[in-house]
Amino acid sequence: MNNTSMGRSPHISIISGGTATNELVSLFYSLSHNITYILPISDNGGSTSEVIRVIGGPAIGDIRSRLTRLIPEHHDSLRRLLSFRLSSDPVSAKREWNEIVEGSHALWGPINPATKEIIRAFFIHVHTELLKRSRMQSSSSQQFRYELANVGNLFLTGVRTFVGSLDSAIELFARMTGVHSMTQVLPCINTNFTYHISALLENGVIITGQSQISHPSEGCENKLSVPSREFLVAASPTDIPTPDFNFNQSVNLSINDLTLNTPSFSQDPTFNEPGPELEFNVSRASSICSSSSEQNIPQYTHPELKKSQLHFNKSSTIEPLKSPIERIFYISPYGEEILPTAHNRVTTSILQADAVVYSIGSLMTSVIPVVILKGVGRALLNSTAKSKILLLNGCHDRETEGMDAEQFIESIVTSALYSMGKKPDPNIAWTPYVTHLVHLKDSQIEVNKHRLTERGIICVEVDRLHDSDYYDPVGLEEVLRDIVNSS
Repeated sequence: MNNTSMGRSPHISIISGGTATNELVSLFYSLSHNITYILPISDNGGSTSEVIRVIGGPAIGDIRSRLTRLIPEHHDSLRRLLSFRLSSDPVSAKREWNEIVEGSHALWGPINPATKEIIRAFFIHVHTELLKRSRMQSSSSQQFRYELANVGNLFLTGVRTFVGSLDSAIELFARMTGVHSMTQVLPCINTNFTYHISALLENGVIITGQSQISHPSEGCENKLSVPSREFLVAASPTDIPTPDFNFNQSVNLSINDLTLNTPSFSQDPTFNEPGPELEFNVSRASSICSSSSEQNIPQYTHPELKKSQLHFNKSSTIEPLKSPIERIFYISPYGEEILPTAHNRVTTSILQADAVVYSIGSLMTSVIPVVILKGVGRALLNSTAKSKILLLNGCHDRETEGMDAEQFIESIVTSALYSMGKKPDPNIAWTPYVTHLVHLKDSQIEVNKHRLTERGIICVEVDRLHDSDYYDPVGLEEVLRDIVNSS
């Protein structure tokens, strides 16, 4: 019996990033209103990087972009306001922001006065927070840069800092803008702290920071030698603790500058306990400690995470990585590997889903950062979903150059095993994690249907739009509807 004959909308959990999947929001909406979008919070590029640097907290750019795409047409004036990006000129950007805070900007014109004052209250709150931090900074280079700032990001930040909850900020945004009540947008981790990822390449190089991995600012692609393979290998098959961290090798400080204590980031319950508990000797290292008193801004941040990613490069012509990615992992502000726990609403959504979709976009920096979280692998394994669909990209990106469809699926399966504290297993069944591969006809990414079928994967091809690497939306909708409704 399929979901249509049961008379209810199927519950679809979609694991994705921001930009690419935004183009499919209408298509998914046509399949069901009962959708949960699960998004990573590790993007440290663009205007999000400025919010993280000055105020702290999780990256919300992808969440905001998904929310604004979900705003219905009759609230178009709110969509324009909350997706508005300030000028690239610093002086003009500051003037535009002041007009928005004061309520005099033209964007406010068609918005209901009562709604306007509610939104303005949170703009004023975040504006006050930015002014407070500007007064605390001795250097102008440390002050918030308003150019290219997204107004919706600042609104979400204002709500989050006021009520103390990212979930509540998302709920207020959705309710005020008329997002369908059955559609949820969930951060993959429930936190007020900042999380970052690193990539270990097969040549032993580590790249730190999501933006640096996928679309680095010019000259910011860092190359850090791995102290040892043991540094990055989990010791326990049931849990992955934070490994001991050789601070001297990764941050180039003398170990004599460190004394025992508890670092501030361990206050976040979603962090694993750190290995060595470190505190800087104030007389030797105070210059690299943050002056912020906010608990969600760590006292120390890895040097590579301090590099500005405001003007990142998201061009399709960006060079591929010098070596394939071996794996993705989360890091503490000190650069040591950690394994955060997924938001409980995320694991519940996956467990209770009728279908799970790994959507198009950045596999390594959008999908994998969700799958590797503690709890997600087991949720996928035990999910009621009969179909778990990988929607294959139309072409390679910087992170996946040279990979075929099997390697895409293998990366997801390996990441799910990592989430459960298990080592990669070439003989493990793939179908508990991926059941279907949807791909373009004559895909640029190699699809060996024979080998995939042997592993139990059902391959379904979709026509492409003429002279492009994009799915034909009508064909894609038909294919996804057939798969989801047959579950």
